[in-house]
Amino acid sequence: MSITIHTEPLSYTKFRGFIISSANWFAPSLLQMPNLDEWILKMYHNGSIYYAISGPNIISLIVGYYNREERFLYIPYVCVHPDYQGHGISQKIINYIIEHLSTDIQEILLEVRKDNNNALQAYHKMGFYETEDRDEKYLMKKEIHKS
Repeated sequence: MSITIHTEPLSYTKFRGFIISSANWFAPSLLQMPNLDEWILKMYHNGSIYYAISGPNIISLIVGYYNREERFLYIPYVCVHPDYQGHGISQKIINYIIEHLSTDIQEILLEVRKDNNNALQAYHKMGFYETEDRDEKYLMKKEIHKS
C-alpha cells in the first residue's frame, strides 16, 4: 500500500467533501453538529491541513491549529477511512507534523471520545496521555522532546 502525506492546499470542495463523506464514521455522526458548515469553514481557513493519499483518494485527514505564543498544536479533527484504520496512518501524519514542527511546538493536544477505544489505544501507543476529563471526551497531550 503506497501512501503519501501532503500539506499542499486542498480545494475547499475536496476538504468539505471528505469531511461530509466521513461524517457517519464518527459516533455520534458529525451530521448532528448544529453548525457543521461553519465548523468546516473555520477549519479550512484557520487550520493547518495534513492528509494522506492512496492512489487518487484522500484516506486520512488531520487538521491542526498552531498556537505560536504557547507553542502547541491543537488537533480538532482526525479521520482515517475505515478501510485503512489500524495501519498506522494517523501515526505517520502525526510523526510528519512533529518532524516538521518540532522546533516550533512543545506539545500536541487533541480530544478523543472516551468510547473510541481504537483511537485511545492508538494515541497511547503514540505517546499521548489523558490530561483532562471533558464529559464524553478526554483531552490528550503528547509532549515533544527536541532531539
